[in-house]
Amino acid sequence: MTVDGYTLGVARQSQQSAANWKAYAEELERKLATYAANYADMEALKNAAIAELSRVDPSNYLTVQPNRQRILDAARAEALQRTKT
Repeated sequence: MTVDGYTLGVARQSQQSAANWKAYAEELERKLATYAANYADMEALKNAAIAELSRVDPSNYLTVQPNRQRILDAARAEALQRTKT
């Protein structure tokens, strides 16, 4: 079987494109794993801080979950808005 130059070029280009997508996917997987680990770290730190705050100042605004949720929702909305622009 004889392969002409055009077909060989297309095959090489497809192979390179597949390799590029694979590298891109692997990088996204690494970033996702890092973000998941960072989230776990922040969750543990938040829980420790809230426990300490509850001990020191039980009536603090931040000891109430809906109050914290409003702060988190606002921060999330702002971050998502920044990514849209």
